[in-house]
Amino acid sequence: MDFTEEHYKLNRILLLWLGLWPYDTSFFKKIQIVFFEALFISFVLCQFNVLLVKNCSIVLVMRICMFLFIISCVIINYNAGLLLTHTFKYVFNRIRYDWKILKNQAEFEIIQKYADKTKFYTISFALLGTSGCLGVLSLSFVSPILDVIIPMNVSRSLRLPIVAEYFVDQTRYFYPIMIHIFIVSYVCLMTLVAIIALLIAYVMHNCAIFEIVSYRLEHMFDEKILEMSKDIREHILYERLVHAVYLHRRATDMANIMTNSYANFYMIFLIIGIGSTTFSVFHFFYVLEALNDVIEIITSSAIIVFQFYYIFIANYMGQNIIDISVNLFQTTYNTEWYAAPLWLQKLILFIMQRSSIKSTFTTAGVFDASLEGFAKLLSMSMSYVMFLRST
Repeated sequence: MDFTEEHYKLNRILLLWLGLWPYDTSFFKKIQIVFFEALFISFVLCQFNVLLVKNCSIVLVMRICMFLFIISCVIINYNAGLLLTHTFKYVFNRIRYDWKILKNQAEFEIIQKYADKTKFYTISFALLGTSGCLGVLSLSFVSPILDVIIPMNVSRSLRLPIVAEYFVDQTRYFYPIMIHIFIVSYVCLMTLVAIIALLIAYVMHNCAIFEIVSYRLEHMFDEKILEMSKDIREHILYERLVHAVYLHRRATDMANIMTNSYANFYMIFLIIGIGSTTFSVFHFFYVLEALNDVIEIITSSAIIVFQFYYIFIANYMGQNIIDISVNLFQTTYNTEWYAAPLWLQKLILFIMQRSSIKSTFTTAGVFDASLEGFAKLLSMSMSYVMFLRST
């Protein structure tokens, strides 16, 4: 069985469903792409129609911008998946090859551990996305449900979870409009889930390779090696060192590939993420202070939590790469390098020098995906919120 079928099956299903699976070249994929692009554009147009038709206050504009930033992030993610098809395919081929060059059961257990983490994250994100979409849908049907449970002389008014203009009577066509909103919301959430889960799969695999390198260096000087004759010992040590360095270079190269190919998109995500978070928090404070609307407070809170969580996960994955790549230096330092020949000790110094440089996902050479970067983004968003509230 192919590794993608066994260990990355959920990622493959999500990407196939969205038409983003890099190995799919069927005609049906083109139909999927046209359908999803049209779906995204239809939602954007419904948002812009509000600005054209209604007399919008600054608060309404902020709320519309909040959703426009979110859908913009989804559209960029989706098109990034299309534009980086060859890159994703190349990285998947590298992952397949890495699984084939493992040496023993311990290394298989390491890479299996990280593959299980990828599966756990993918399932968790898919469940959270589905639950959030169903939650928004249920909030929209609070009025009909209350009319059945606690009837009144006058029916409660129906309300949409978002501000949109369809140029029809929204009360009469409430259910068709809600179907459209639900489909768009679910596709948007699954797009974000599929892309972030794919990137997490790459990050987790890279972390596994770094840990396998640490394992190989840590077990380079075992008792059996020290008991062998000099010629055999030097040959085995040289071979083990070559395998460890080769795998370490593959790990650093993969990090560079993802940084170089995804850096521009990630920079756009940073800008959109800060803008979307700023408008969302600003709108939440307004709803909390000026409106006595529980449903609106719940909706705004859910959007903010989702945005913060999405940004946190992206930076947390970058922090994992930093931690495990830096840990390689400590592992090399703790090996029994003093028992190695002089020529090998010199090579180990080069390994320590290279491993002292952390591997990071860098954007535009100025921002590293890390927990520190996450704190900077939150601080920046809150600063913009305070500025908007003061003006």
